[in-house]
Parts: sequence; structure tokens; C-alpha cells
Amino acid sequence: MTRQPKFDLHAGTTSLYLDPTYYDYEYKDRSADVRWYCDRYKDAGGTVLELGVGTGRIALRAAKAGTWIVGLDLSETMLAQAAERRAALPKKAQGNLELVRGDMRRFAFDERFSLISCPFNAFQHMYTREDAEACLAAVRTHLAPDGLFLFDVLMPDLDYLNRPAFKTYAGVKFKHPRHGCHFTYAEQTAFDVVSQLNQMRFLYDRVDPKEEGPESYSVQLSHRYFFPQELEALLHYNGFQVLCHYGDFELGELRADCESQVLVCRLR
Repeated sequence: MTRQPKFDLHAGTTSLYLDPTYYDYEYKDRSADVRWYCDRYKDAGGTVLELGVGTGRIALRAAKAGTWIVGLDLSETMLAQAAERRAALPKKAQGNLELVRGDMRRFAFDERFSLISCPFNAFQHMYTREDAEACLAAVRTHLAPDGLFLFDVLMPDLDYLNRPAFKTYAGVKFKHPRHGCHFTYAEQTAFDVVSQLNQMRFLYDRVDPKEEGPESYSVQLSHRYFFPQELEALLHYNGFQVLCHYGDFELGELRADCESQVLVCRLR
């Protein structure tokens, strides 16, 4: 019997974020969520707290437009990239973004925020009910009475989640933005129905042995999936009212074939 490779939940939480240069390259064309969040930030009327600020993909654009933002993230490498990118903003805008290292399950600030966000599937790193409820409790404590909580997660795609575990699916060939050499990309996944955790491994193999750079490497990513009614119940029983539950960042109807769930909530 062939032994299946094991996934590492810690690696699934951290390894994607160890190379922020590649991270920014991978998601450089993702813009609909940036526009949507920035528009909501502009209307907030006060300081915004962004959980999982990452490299500042959303926060930097909002700060440049004049929004005051506190960006929280657990990854030191992502925060360092965000700080470097912040330094490239106009002087006046640089002061609009404060970067803080912290865990979205347990953070403490001396203020309440008019808007708290958790963009780009970051809430899917809340792997257990206890994780999710700890995060929601911290949000509840820090949200102004009339404030909004915004976040998005992936819609469970059953065809994708139920594909054969550990089967390798080939991807594209690309030039790595940091290493400067060409790699082929492939992916393995394994979904656990009980925990609703999807474990992903991204495999990179250098194409030309004459090029400099690592011969091969892999990155792991772990996501907890939330079904729509489960998510609404979780929010309800943790003190939130769901005002809107969209299927995309164009405010489309939530349908089974949507890629994302986009939620606007307030305290109940």
C-alpha cells in the first residue's frame, strides 16, 4: 500500500505567506474585492480595523485615498512587505495605515472601530468552532455599536472538494518573480468532510536545470469551508445580524456556482 503524504496544519497556516513577493505576484490581477472593500472603508466614517491585512493589497489603496486603517496580521513577513509598500506611498498617506502583529482570535485595542473587515478568505483559517467564535468575540468587543463587520469566504465547490485526495493536477508554467527562473506548477488537495478542512499542497518544479534557483519546492495552504446556512447560524449565535450575503463583489445573488460569499454584518 502506498503511503499518502501528510499535510501539516501549521504549514498550511504559514507557508503561503513566507514569500510575500510571490504572494503579490500570484494575486496581482485580483481587483474586484479591492474596489469593494475600499468603497466600504471610505464610507465608514472612522478608523477601520482590517484583520489579515497581509501585504496591504487592500489597505494601502484605501490609505492612499485617505482612510485611516489599523492592519492586523500574524505573519511577520507579510507585515514587512506591507511596511515596505507603505513607505512608497505619499508622505501624508503613510500615516493613514498602522500595522500591528497579532492573532485575529485574540487582539486588544483601546478603541472601537466603525468598520472591521476580514478580507480574502482569511476567516477560513479559523479551523474550529472555537477559533471562529474567538475571532467573532474579539470583533464584537471592538466594533462600534452602529459599526459594520465585513468579510468574505469561498463558497464550497463540491466538485473541487470531492476530487480524489492527493491526486496531482498539473498547472501552468511561469517565471518566478523572486527566483527569476521558470517553474511548472501542480496541486494536490485532500478534503476532510468531518472537519470541513481542505488541505492543499502546491508543487513547483524548475523547468530548465541550467537556470539558477531551487530545483523544486512545495507550499501548503489549509482552509476551513463554511456552508452558507452554517455561516449565518454561526454569526447569529455569536451576536451578529447578517445584513447582506452576496455571491460576489458586484453584489450579485448568492448561488451554488458562486466563487465567494461576501457578508455585511452588524451587532445584533
